[in-house]
Amino acid sequence: MAEIERLSARKVESLNAPGYYADGDRLYLQVSPSGTKSWIFRYTLRGRTRDMGLGPYPTFSLAEARQRAHTQRQVLADGKR
Repeated sequence: MAEIERLSARKVESLNAPGYYADGDRLYLQVSPSGTKSWIFRYTLRGRTRDMGLGPYPTFSLAEARQRAHTQRQVLADGKR
């Protein structure tokens, strides 16, 4: 399986086309049709895929979004969801 190319701060800033952009480890940058950007953590719980909002960009930088996603992975691993 090919490894996902991680996002860079410069890339995040320049993305404008609507869609989801993967950073890896279930973290995505969502760009809306209006151009707003937000961080999404995608996970599976009881067989259903769910999206958790981690906050808007640029309020939360790429590094902060990665840290928030890491925290949520720990919560899931501990069975607290």
